Amino acid sequence: MATRAATWTDPPADEAGVVAWLREMCDSGSIRHDPNGDWHIFGYADVLDALSNHAAFSNAVVGPPPEDSPMNLYRTGNLSWMDPPRHRQLRALVNRVFTPRYVAGLEPMVIATVEEFLDKIRSADRIAYVEEYAAPVVSTVIARMVGIPPGGTRLFRQWSKDLMALADPETTNDGLQTVFTNTQVIGLYLREFIQKRRRDPRDDLTSGLIAAEVDGERLDDAEIAGLIAHLLATGQAATLTLVNAVICLDQHPAATARLRSDPTLLGTTVEEVMRFRNQTTRLTRRTVEDVSIGGHVIPAGQSVSIWLAAANRDPRAFPDPDTFDIERAPNPHLALGHGIHYCLGTSLARMEIGIALDRLLRETRHFSVDYATSRLLDPRQMFGANEISLRVDWLDPR
Repeated sequence: MATRAATWTDPPADEAGVVAWLREMCDSGSIRHDPNGDWHIFGYADVLDALSNHAAFSNAVVGPPPEDSPMNLYRTGNLSWMDPPRHRQLRALVNRVFTPRYVAGLEPMVIATVEEFLDKIRSADRIAYVEEYAAPVVSTVIARMVGIPPGGTRLFRQWSKDLMALADPETTNDGLQTVFTNTQVIGLYLREFIQKRRRDPRDDLTSGLIAAEVDGERLDDAEIAGLIAHLLATGQAATLTLVNAVICLDQHPAATARLRSDPTLLGTTVEEVMRFRNQTTRLTRRTVEDVSIGGHVIPAGQSVSIWLAAANRDPRAFPDPDTFDIERAPNPHLALGHGIHYCLGTSLARMEIGIALDRLLRETRHFSVDYATSRLLDPRQMFGANEISLRVDWLDPR
């Protein structure tokens, strides 16, 4: 039988409390069954096992929103809400277009986009880091990759902001309604845009998805819209990692000094940020069959929380896990998932994060976070911030 916690409580709402709670849960039993009947997996080995076992742990029966939700605009083509064989079929089509060579070819555009938004903030000694830099860089890169014209790029930026609001504890019911309304707007926009690309193909990702074919099968408009929305939504991982990077560097000045003195550590720094401040605290799956894991049997039809943030702090997988070590290697973190649902835009996300963070470090003497005027997200859902007020000392202010 799985361990039942006599003093089980929901995670605290503050970051330090969540980290301590995750460690307590992990140390006292990797797999737990809470009083409400839900199952939880905390330990690294068992989390890895669950993410690898897509036959038993289904995402398709968890992910789709209620029938009346505007998010259903993207249900058809959203890889996050699929299991094999359909997931495998759509992934094969996307992989025909979204190749490593294709992503590498995006680097000049990513650099230009980063420079564009840096130029807008270089004269300010205090910036709204998410609003003015992290979020627009990521959403604009995705919009330009997809082929969205400038007017639509603004819609992408707004929807990116809306998605962040879903994890903001200060978001009201009216705010949620705004998110749903804007989701409908961008859904309709995407459908019209895809039709235009069918009539007039260009050298962009959308046209590539329209033309992609595997075994005589092509994507329809709803699937392409879902895939584009999926890319924008998963782009939040890049935005939140850029947010978490400045928080980590602000809170660990010795690591920041080390990185500034040796920029070759940028890659391992980004990976450690992902591990240390895992942007997605947990994933949810449902068992579709009885499954044996970690010495326990979880029956079919059970809701299972897979705690990525706990796995990434498991001392059995990471020596000294509560230390932010920018030279940690190897670093097999699970911040971007694992298995068939491993983040589609991983290589692009790492490129965006690396270039945006590198440019910020090279252009500044120092930066610091003003937490009093920043808004952190609910760490029970995501580590990050809806907004970061960043004090900046530029090397060459303009």
